[in-house]
Amino acid sequence: MRDLALTVNGIRFKVKNLDNDFAAYLEKTLEESGLHFNRDNPADKLFNAFLQLAARSYDYEKEIEQIIEE
Repeated sequence: MRDLALTVNGIRFKVKNLDNDFAAYLEKTLEESGLHFNRDNPADKLFNAFLQLAARSYDYEKEIEQIIEE
């Protein structure tokens, strides 16, 4: 289990006891979106990261629905 912390607009957000693989996935995904775990981040970067993850989730749902229909 791992903890993650991210600072956005001067506010530190901490999440505790994440599964190791999930924590690594979040770190990679957020860093690819331009967020940094070792410094303050602007809120718009966090929002963009959220939108990218939401788009992935939406695409996966559509793929699953398509597979189920076949």
